[in-house]
Amino acid sequence: MFRASVAGTVIEWYDFTLYGLAAALIFGPLYFPGAGDLGGVLASLATFAVGLGARPVGGLIFAHFGDRIGRKPMMFLTLIVMGASTTLIGALPTAALIGPWAAILLVVLRLVQGAGAGAEFAGAITMVTESTSSRGRALASSLPGAAIYVGTGGATAVFALFSLLPHEIFTSWGWRLPFLASAVIVLVAGYLRLRVEETAEFSGVRDAGELEKAPLLQVARNHRRQVLQGMALFAFVIPWAYVMQVFVLSYVTKTLHAPSGTALACLIVAELLAIPLIVAFGRLADRVGRRPVLLGGAAFCLVFPWPMFWMLHSSSPWVIGLAMTLGIGISQGATSGPAGALMSELFPASSRWSGIAAAREIPAAVVGGTAPLVSAALVAWGGGSPWGVAVYLMVLSAVGGVAVLVMPETLRREENPAVS
Repeated sequence: MFRASVAGTVIEWYDFTLYGLAAALIFGPLYFPGAGDLGGVLASLATFAVGLGARPVGGLIFAHFGDRIGRKPMMFLTLIVMGASTTLIGALPTAALIGPWAAILLVVLRLVQGAGAGAEFAGAITMVTESTSSRGRALASSLPGAAIYVGTGGATAVFALFSLLPHEIFTSWGWRLPFLASAVIVLVAGYLRLRVEETAEFSGVRDAGELEKAPLLQVARNHRRQVLQGMALFAFVIPWAYVMQVFVLSYVTKTLHAPSGTALACLIVAELLAIPLIVAFGRLADRVGRRPVLLGGAAFCLVFPWPMFWMLHSSSPWVIGLAMTLGIGISQGATSGPAGALMSELFPASSRWSGIAAAREIPAAVVGGTAPLVSAALVAWGGGSPWGVAVYLMVLSAVGGVAVLVMPETLRREENPAVS
């Protein structure tokens, strides 16, 4: 169960991260050549946002059937959707060959990719937490969170490796190889997910005839408060991830003119160091509770944006790497496991996937997907100054902190009751 969930999440986020890296570094001149340097960056980041806009649609559709017919078949299908779209992006002609159709098809494939990604994390959290007792759920749900950074770190490392090719080769066909490789590596995760058993908790609900005909409607009727609280929490968590992984990468290379290889190396180190931090915070949340860890993460992120930008402006690779490590490691480390466990414990098994997907994927689209674009626009509006982005991140962190303050502590709720 855990191996299949983790392996699938690694592959899914390898695929999803490749697009963010390419959007930040290369898609502008290839697919939006007439937009200029800044316009190309904004246009490519807008296509990144489009993919996250598709996440709630895909996430809620997959979640509906995941709550109706089972976790296993839907989790396998997400892999196929993501793998196919990512491979086709790698084979997509540029604007130099097919004109405006290149940008149109890129957006279509990004929409499909986003729909697959929208179901992945909520589904993985649902599967692992349904197989774990309350005392181990934050640690269990930290594993898919850590797997995201195995996937993102792997994607960043592969992309950085190919970026070492001569510029002409990299921009013509070298960037495509990491995308095309998805067709092969997705087979491994698919094999593991085909072999996994359905969760015992879902099987028990199904065998008892307690499945919901419309799980999302049941969530909307009976668990609105939990969904709204979760949406506020993830409106803080998700934008931090994409600002650090997409906007900051673009900012330090395009605005601060740091070498792209240096910036990518710093991001790789930050993503890899986030893995043990996520697991450690998950273990801590199983000891002291979900809310204290989440509040600590929100408090750190409330005060960190100003120091972070000073560090990014230092021109020192070590300091830039530290800023990225703290920004990713704390914002995601202190939230991935505790938030996953808390949200799974707020919804009954009959509508759990739908509840988590609604709480997570709607803010992922509205706030998360637009975060790199909003950040880039704030820098442009500020004449190159990043301080508007700092205020933006502080506001989101405050929203997340308030959400945690009004949420219940769910540690040791063995029966996973829905909180009314």
